[in-house]
Amino acid sequence: MEAELERDQWLSRAELQAVAWRKLQALLEQAYQHVPYYRQQWTALGLTPRDIQTPADFEQLPLLTKAEVRQHSDQLIADNVDRSRLQRVVTSGSTGEPFVTYHDWRYQAANVAAFARSRRWFGWEFGDKVAWVWGRRSELPQTVWQQLQRWLKQERWLDGFRPTPERIQAFVAELRRWRPDLVAGYTNVIVLLARYLLKQQITEIRPKVVETTAMNLWPQERELIQRAFQCPVSDRYGSHESGSVVAAECPVGNRHLFQDFCYVEILANGRQAAYGEPGEVVTTPLYAYGMPLIRFRVGDVAVLDEAECACGRGLPLLRDIVGRVTSLFTLPSGKLLYGGIFRHLVLKDLFSVRRLQVHQYSKEKIEVLLERGEGFDDSVVALVRQRCLALLEGEPVELVITVTDEIPSTAGGKHLVTISDVPVEF
Repeated sequence: MEAELERDQWLSRAELQAVAWRKLQALLEQAYQHVPYYRQQWTALGLTPRDIQTPADFEQLPLLTKAEVRQHSDQLIADNVDRSRLQRVVTSGSTGEPFVTYHDWRYQAANVAAFARSRRWFGWEFGDKVAWVWGRRSELPQTVWQQLQRWLKQERWLDGFRPTPERIQAFVAELRRWRPDLVAGYTNVIVLLARYLLKQQITEIRPKVVETTAMNLWPQERELIQRAFQCPVSDRYGSHESGSVVAAECPVGNRHLFQDFCYVEILANGRQAAYGEPGEVVTTPLYAYGMPLIRFRVGDVAVLDEAECACGRGLPLLRDIVGRVTSLFTLPSGKLLYGGIFRHLVLKDLFSVRRLQVHQYSKEKIEVLLERGEGFDDSVVALVRQRCLALLEGEPVELVITVTDEIPSTAGGKHLVTISDVPVEF
């Protein structure tokens, strides 16, 4: 599997699409023959895998939501796998509501191979030291056996759920002695780590690459991390449901879709989005035979790129990951505004604001939460208001600025920059 992914990345885009399509057809056959949920659903629609011969045919299959996975979890597990050997994975996302999936050995092995492929682009190899900066506490090594496993795998972990100055200081002290080859984890916590290194003028932690994930990486944050660690930054896109590496950046700086690992569709109003057009991310993990998630609605918005990469890989390009569907704001005029732009443009030089969160309650009301830091005063609030109003460009919106000592993280340890209660229509 690992050799297969290493080899196939150099195929042409058309050849890679053919490889992905063969894997998809095999998965559809598995789902129809051995997964009660799909067999019942497709039979009711008068469809069999033999009817799915083209991407257009594939669009006939219904989309799968998280609510449907929760409701039909038992029926989504294949009857030809040993349930006792499936890995149970529980996530909470931004809502805190548990979401359970099951992974078989094939999925787990493919996940490791996809990780290895993306990291080898920067000179990483199995056995290299990895420092994880992670926010999901349930995945941190808890038991003695888990800690021993991580130790043998040359891994060190920082609990990023509450990255206090004391924890960051202790973790940096350990990394100065240990010298990791790779630093990987939540973008927002790695940014805090980078700021600490620059402030303390610590220069001896020099990994081959820093791998960010879990939330958007802004240009000024990338530059900050690069300065602190003096190495490239590769932003990774993935999830527990779709695969840890759905897309990753190569040394040229382009984000490649791992289409031979997870079949990705970008949909706008139910159709395949054109290149350059924002659309909803829909995934089908190609190695998930134990619990296939076919045409799964991830809840993200992204943009495909028609260009080919100078690195020579045929893996298609994802131009941009705009963010969660809930991070797009629909304004009174009908215009869409990506909420993450508030962090990018409003906080660009306001170091006295530790964190920001923008919540759209309705088309006509937006609240901006500011977590005060050192040097914060009323002039900061006035400047934030001025910049927010400039972004809104005269839209008739009630703008509320609220100052707080702490903006809580989600149950998964992520900091939500944006929340919108207004449904988005593409």
